[in-house]
Amino acid sequence: MKKNAFLILFILLMTSKAYTQNYGYGSRYSSGYRSGLYKLKIGFKFSPNITLNEVETTKDFRDLEASGINLKMSLGPIIDLYFAEKYAFSTGLWYTVKGESYSVGNNFYNNDLFAEYPLSTDERVGNKAAFNLQYLQVPVTLKIFSDGVFSDTPVYLQFGGIFDLKIAEKPIDKASNPLFQYSQRVGNQPSIFNMGDVGLLLGLGFEKRISGGDDSFIFGIQYQRGLTEINNTKAYKDLITKNGLILLDLGLKF
Repeated sequence: MKKNAFLILFILLMTSKAYTQNYGYGSRYSSGYRSGLYKLKIGFKFSPNITLNEVETTKDFRDLEASGINLKMSLGPIIDLYFAEKYAFSTGLWYTVKGESYSVGNNFYNNDLFAEYPLSTDERVGNKAAFNLQYLQVPVTLKIFSDGVFSDTPVYLQFGGIFDLKIAEKPIDKASNPLFQYSQRVGNQPSIFNMGDVGLLLGLGFEKRISGGDDSFIFGIQYQRGLTEINNTKAYKDLITKNGLILLDLGLKF
């Protein structure tokens, strides 16, 4: 029995070694941590981003509209797990801030809730509701590399899904933020935004080796498209917000 076990182990090791030699697991894209079944590379990115909002409203929220774009940031580690020379499963854990903003007409205050609970002496009429939403993001994506475009600079296409978990919801200028004022008058004061989001991710970029070594610079453009409404669907069912992100990825890969 023991002889058979050692024989099977020996065959697996030899097969794994031969497979690694034949396919390399991203060997053209620097060494990384390597096993017989995969090659692991880790990096870190910093990404300025622009949040794009889409808003649908009815009833009490019919005076709200999406308000421009918001410049925020995202940062965190990147983990690329190569399972073939030009293919990698790519994930990470990114701290991402999204800006949500609405333009608000003065008629917003002409509803039953504000009639019953008028503005206090510390509040004033506002025409913009802005929030910083902080998320932890986990991408689940595939990267496809090509080294035929630039010498010693692999180009990659990235696509897949992304999962967002909200960790903070920060209203800006509470005293004149109409949507925050509204939330303070709703029973139990529920959060305006849901706990998370699910989206699609599409990216394009390249990795430039540093002085011909194993480390490389990362430069890319990424688009994230939220698939679910991010407003609290119970208390704010008449306010539907979906967002998208455009990110400029800058980073290092080791």
